[in-house]
Amino acid sequence: MKKTLIPVSWLAMLSLAGLATVRLWGDSASVSAPGGATTEQTPETVVFDLRYRPLTAQDDPLSYRSFWGFGQSPPTDVPFVEAAKKQVQEYDLVYNPILTNQQWSVVELKDKKPVALYFDLDGDGKLSDSEKIPPASSTKPQSGGYAYAFITPDFPIRQEGGREIPFRVLLVADSYGGEQMNYMWSPCCVLEGQATFAGEPMQLFLYGEGFSGSFTTFGRCWFALVPANQNLPQYLPRDTLSSLICHDGTFYRLSLDGSHEKGKTLQVKLQKDTSPAGRAAVSLKGKETLKTRLTYATVTGQKDSTIQFNVGNAQSLIPVGQYRLFSGNVCYGAESDDQWQVNFNEGPDFAIGKDETSPIEIGELSLVVSAVNERERYRSDVKENSTYPKGTSIYLAPQIKGKAGEVYTRFSQKAAEGNQWTDVKPHVAILDADGKEVASADMEYG
Repeated sequence: MKKTLIPVSWLAMLSLAGLATVRLWGDSASVSAPGGATTEQTPETVVFDLRYRPLTAQDDPLSYRSFWGFGQSPPTDVPFVEAAKKQVQEYDLVYNPILTNQQWSVVELKDKKPVALYFDLDGDGKLSDSEKIPPASSTKPQSGGYAYAFITPDFPIRQEGGREIPFRVLLVADSYGGEQMNYMWSPCCVLEGQATFAGEPMQLFLYGEGFSGSFTTFGRCWFALVPANQNLPQYLPRDTLSSLICHDGTFYRLSLDGSHEKGKTLQVKLQKDTSPAGRAAVSLKGKETLKTRLTYATVTGQKDSTIQFNVGNAQSLIPVGQYRLFSGNVCYGAESDDQWQVNFNEGPDFAIGKDETSPIEIGELSLVVSAVNERERYRSDVKENSTYPKGTSIYLAPQIKGKAGEVYTRFSQKAAEGNQWTDVKPHVAILDADGKEVASADMEYG
């Protein structure tokens, strides 16, 4: 029987374990707990009127910076594809299964390089002159972009009730030094609006849920709230759309009204939260006492799926309620809290009570390694075995779990000088029944 050894690098890190407490402290004046009525506690509502904004370049600061590639066998009976193929001599077919009426498109090639995109804008299966799209003119591959990019004009996505939502997509391509082109899709539009929020002109941007056409799905869409009088950075930080958000240490309830279909406005309402609040303290347990710092955490509603917000070590009070520590990052070390860092997810449930500090215990790590037939790894009913026939390709899936069921996903160590972090490469060895090594390798993150 083959045996799996625990990776040496992981054992070294697990031995560092200790006890430290990470508290979500901050400026308590940001959100006042109930008790003497003040102007700060008066509910404040701000309304952003959002309208559709198409993007015109792959390097637009509002670009999603997220791409999807879909593989599928080439079709033989798609009318639009057959019509486009008659117009070109050399081509690639590209697929996007989420775009119901535009699943297949054609990229015209010259000398194996993309020169035009044929995209069925109206979804009628026929090819018109407007559906041949030239490369985007503002592509800047030297600044980290893709070598080839195409941006469609607006086209409608039909949703429930017959509503038609304006939308557009970006297709990028690169050969990465080879002969075959690799294609990926990205949404290429946002919703935007401006209002005075917390005494300052602010811009609000909503990012859609992939290619669904929805910009209002809590937990699946994203938003960015930035000062209106500043130039947008090259990459715009964003948070998950949530019915409870935290901005500059203050919590707000977020609600939606209306829609962004053509000629209409979607309203986003932010009301300062004045409900009772409490604190949370995260304890990381192990074998040794560590200096620990929670750098950030994502908190979701235990039962309310519309809640998903981020907190950090500068945060203060959290509104009372039932929550789950969805994910986070902890920095730690024996000498300082800046020697190692680790990410975790699938954390425990916890409750926040009025004027109380709720303890959340994680840590006491253990390693579990599952082994399945590599050919069956994607089957929902795949079974793990302890022995396999000789010559079987085995897929190993190690997992470091904590006492609350949380899963630790990435360990990194900080360099002695500077601010560089190096991922630890766990080493895995497989031994036969006599203890002789038959296979070993350093594992990679990815």
